[in-house]
Amino acid sequence: MNILFVCKSNVGRSQMAEAFFSRLSKHKSISAGTNVFEKEGQPLHEFVVKCMAEEGYDLSKNKRKQITVEMTNKSDKIIVMAKLEELPSYLDLKKVILWNVDDAKDMSYEFHCRIRDQIKNLVTELVTEIG
Repeated sequence: MNILFVCKSNVGRSQMAEAFFSRLSKHKSISAGTNVFEKEGQPLHEFVVKCMAEEGYDLSKNKRKQITVEMTNKSDKIIVMAKLEELPSYLDLKKVILWNVDDAKDMSYEFHCRIRDQIKNLVTELVTEIG
């Protein structure tokens, strides 16, 4: 099974989810953002890298990626942590699962850690569900 984790900028939430899922599951995953464009290939936010390092994950070399049609076509499930109106029109909504995870943009380090913990719990539930 292939999972695509999506958030707005691919700078935090979806990257965290991909990291947790990759370690906890035998399935494959990728992450992308709906509004990366000119920031594609740039590194993640420093708070994301730091709070994930506390959990034993090195995201220091991760780069932002823009969602593509190919990514969505190859995915069995698409986990979205963005607003529906931010999603591309080509997205197959039958594959979409919405997670209500707040955007951490311009928020404190502590807020990033709370989001990390929420995402870890959601990913753990997903892995339990799909095996």
